[in-house]
This record gives sequence, C-alpha cells and structure tokens, in this order.
Amino acid sequence: MPLQEDRIRLTTNRLIACRQCNVVADISIVGSNVTMLCPNCHVRLGTWETTAAASVDITAYIDKTGTSH
Repeated sequence: MPLQEDRIRLTTNRLIACRQCNVVADISIVGSNVTMLCPNCHVRLGTWETTAAASVDITAYIDKTGTSH
C-alpha cells in the first residue's frame, strides 16, 4: 500500500498529517519495511517495502502538494 493521499494532508510546516484528526504522522522502520501511521487514529497512511520507495513516494507528495500552499 503506497502513500494513502486521500487520508493525509500537508501542514503549513510541510509535515504529513492525518486528514481525519490533523495529528502529524509517525513513521516506523523495521528491517527495510516502512510504515506511516496516525498515532491518534491508528490508521495506516502508507506502507513500503523499502526506505527508498518510501522516500520517493513521500518526497513526490510533498513536492506536488507543497506548491499549492
């Protein structure tokens, strides 16, 4: 499951937050697997098999969304 763009938003500080509760997302890395979760809602916001894939996906989202602020 790549980044769930419908479940997230970009804060004014360019941090990724849960669209439902506005809490900044947490990222955990176990081995090479990366998971982004909302620490408040416990909703999974994205999952990647490598840190490289996560980095590319997250950076692209921030670049794309950051231009609308």
